[in-house]
Amino acid sequence: MAKTSTRLFEEIFSEEIISNESFRSKVLAGIIGYLIIVVLLISLIFNEQFNDISQFPIIIELTLIILAVIFIRAIFVSRAAKRWIRFGVKAFISIRYINAFIEISIPSIVLVIYSFNLPSVYPLFTPIALLYFIIIMLSSLELDFNLCLFSGIMAAIQYTVIAFYLSNKPFPDDAIKASSFFPAYVGTAALFFISGHTAGLITNQIKKGLMKHYKAQAERNEIQKLFGQQISKEIVDEILDKKSLIQSRLKFAAIMFLDIRNFSIFAQGKSPEEIIAYQNNVFSFIIEIINKNKGIVTQIMGDGLMAIFGAPIEHDNDCQLAVNSALEIYTELKKRNDERSLPETVIRIGINAGEVVTGNVGTNERKQYSVTGQPVIIAARLEQINKELGSIILISKTVYDKILLANISPIIHKDINIKGLVESLDVYQLA
Repeated sequence: MAKTSTRLFEEIFSEEIISNESFRSKVLAGIIGYLIIVVLLISLIFNEQFNDISQFPIIIELTLIILAVIFIRAIFVSRAAKRWIRFGVKAFISIRYINAFIEISIPSIVLVIYSFNLPSVYPLFTPIALLYFIIIMLSSLELDFNLCLFSGIMAAIQYTVIAFYLSNKPFPDDAIKASSFFPAYVGTAALFFISGHTAGLITNQIKKGLMKHYKAQAERNEIQKLFGQQISKEIVDEILDKKSLIQSRLKFAAIMFLDIRNFSIFAQGKSPEEIIAYQNNVFSFIIEIINKNKGIVTQIMGDGLMAIFGAPIEHDNDCQLAVNSALEIYTELKKRNDERSLPETVIRIGINAGEVVTGNVGTNERKQYSVTGQPVIIAARLEQINKELGSIILISKTVYDKILLANISPIIHKDINIKGLVESLDVYQLA
């Protein structure tokens, strides 16, 4: 159970990382789109101030071009991120680091370009420098400490190199005028606002991921409570996709009863540990075979079990799946007996099919998925009749009419009286 929960968490966590990678790029695209609007508004409102500052001949046009390129790239990454995983986990991790490096380099590239148009260290005081903080903040969506640390280190190194370069540039006399350029501070205020908004988006995304995991785990726990631990992951996934099928209803299903012959005699003189070890050895491969054939073990009753094929999830031919399980169990048990990996063990199996009533029985604290009806009773009786006929696998005519048997010629037992039924039945012996 612990391994299943861990594997489930890893699957959901991987899906969340891929989803967050795409979401992060969408947020970045939104931020850049917002900045494009802010720059356009500032250029229109403060047009005269821009004309008065000789150091800004093409700064607005240049900024808009740079932002447009970044915006297009972010949109491309948001759409491509979900396809990166097809290259494999290692490649996906490498791509994430490459993408993080490119994104953290965006402000650095813009600052370098600005250095050709602005005096001395003035580019460091522009709103663009604040993009470092936003991109580092967005890296938290990666849910990877090393990647966040990598983004911070790259930003620190690049900013230090640029600052060293710009601080050695000559400081012209009119630089003071440039430093009092009010529109630059309006842009900074706009970035403060978007930083708060971005932090909110990150919080919601992480909360959404945690709730998604909690909901998925809660749903799986509910199914485990209904069916026990003998249900396969594949069946759990199918039930989660088709939750309505768990509701009470009448449906066609195949029922298997399996019993270990002379178990009470075997248990005599054995310690509790020996009995449990034997049961685990026998039932482990039996349950695995039933799960593989899309069956669900609903009850383990000491020396036997009951399995359902076709409820709550229907398949193309559940009768065939039930018979396949029985034959495979018989073959595997014979092999283990021959190898002496088990004490000599003989089983009896009865399979019937028909319309049964399915649903959850119990209270909110304790529920169990129940299957009732005459077909269930007949399946249990068939398992018991094996003792009288000296057979191992008996199936009803209802099951026989719905299956194909390869290299098996069943023995037909006609007019078998079933306790509790008025009419006798024909049954088919497969082993």
